Amino acid sequence: MGRIEAILLAAGYSSRMGRLKPLLPIGGTTVIRRQADVLDGLTHRTIVVTGYRGDEVEAHLSGSRVTTVRNQAFAEGMFTSVKAGILALDREVSAFLILPVDYPLVTRSLIEDLIEEFHRSGVPVLYPSFSMRKGHPPVISAACIPEILSYQGDAGLKGALTPFNSEAKYFSAEDETCIIDMDTPEDYKKVLALEAGLHQRLFTAAR
Repeated sequence: MGRIEAILLAAGYSSRMGRLKPLLPIGGTTVIRRQADVLDGLTHRTIVVTGYRGDEVEAHLSGSRVTTVRNQAFAEGMFTSVKAGILALDREVSAFLILPVDYPLVTRSLIEDLIEEFHRSGVPVLYPSFSMRKGHPPVISAACIPEILSYQGDAGLKGALTPFNSEAKYFSAEDETCIIDMDTPEDYKKVLALEAGLHQRLFTAAR
């Protein structure tokens, strides 16, 4: 079915949050470890792109089954981290997904469904969506890599993927976790409340 790898983007300043987002506590762990655990075993490899306070993030991930890559140009914007992650992909990769640290509630079941649908559909880009809103993480064919790396515009990954819009597909997620992002302390409080509710629903369903 081809090799799929994941890129976790955790290089930014977290300036609006006022605290380092990757290391924020959530559900008995941290945001970045939660994301790494969600992806563990679903993709062939997880690449975490670090930058600001990279030593701390990388030390925190010690012992996990991720590969860390330092983006020295992180101050120039998130798209530089996207490129750094892509350049670290295995040469035999057939597709990859990109998950920013801003989306801490993405579930394992969503990733499983996305990968299955991507293989079934054969599209260049598959986006999760909820209530007609595009979410994260997109699954992207390796065939898109040259276009992404050569993109020189100022619209980041969205702009780099524009040439594939007519062939892209949207996958309807079962819940809103793919569209819940976290930039400010207020967002973080909402995420914690939602995480507690998600945990309770999963616990109740398992009984």
